[in-house]
Amino acid sequence: MITDAQVHLWEADRPDRPWAPKAEAHLPEPMTAERMLGLMDEAGIDRAVISPTSLLPERSPVYALEAAAKYPKRFRVMPWFYPTKAQFDLLPTWMDTPGVCSLRLSLNEDKHMQLLADGGFEPLWVACERDRIPIAFFRRDGLGVVEDAVRKHPDMQVIIDHFNWAVPDGDRERKMQEMEALAKYPNVHIKVSSLPKLTQSPPPYADFEPLIKRVHAAYGAKRLMWGSDQTQIMAIRNGSYRDNVGIIRVSAAKYLPAPDIEWMLHGTAARVFNWPE
Repeated sequence: MITDAQVHLWEADRPDRPWAPKAEAHLPEPMTAERMLGLMDEAGIDRAVISPTSLLPERSPVYALEAAAKYPKRFRVMPWFYPTKAQFDLLPTWMDTPGVCSLRLSLNEDKHMQLLADGGFEPLWVACERDRIPIAFFRRDGLGVVEDAVRKHPDMQVIIDHFNWAVPDGDRERKMQEMEALAKYPNVHIKVSSLPKLTQSPPPYADFEPLIKRVHAAYGAKRLMWGSDQTQIMAIRNGSYRDNVGIIRVSAAKYLPAPDIEWMLHGTAARVFNWPE
């Protein structure tokens, strides 16, 4: 069993469900549920968690939820959280929507970073801890900034997206050290995802071997989950879906034990997202 911790789906722009102004898709053609399932089947992926794209206004999860309802054994949904009163009011029933398995928060916007500094996200942390809502964080500048919230809310299940965006520039080592520092909190997990976008190397992306070894040493396999972000990888043309999952299924299997590979490809995501087989 392989669970992909992040994919994106979208329909074509249409009159009854128009895209947001200036929205741009990862690829020229729509990535419907059926098209994604074809790619998953070809690569040997059993199921995936959908992160709604920014094409619909406020990254609406409507199409993702439709896909999960139509294919409940193949898809779950990680809707985005926006810090509006309406979204805060939804938190007590967030996990009641069929197909929803978590939420995702972007800290890439200045206004959201200011809200973090001012303590404005505290009700979100409380709700995620109380109601057992796994929360995935995405920030291109690194997520050391969430350590205070992680420490204060030890029962909040935290996912650091996209390998803390450890791109091969001057910040890679800092971001690796941030991940290693957060490992002391048992509630933190790393999404080993979008890796082909974080490297200039072609498949099999050999430069990730020492990095994956470091994070594995810090967290253990039971707190690591693989994710493809495959439409982004297709956009930059740096490998197939099979190449992407091969980072763990083939390459990491040469230096990590088989049970650890199973946790990284499925077990951790199944546990964190409460998605049993």
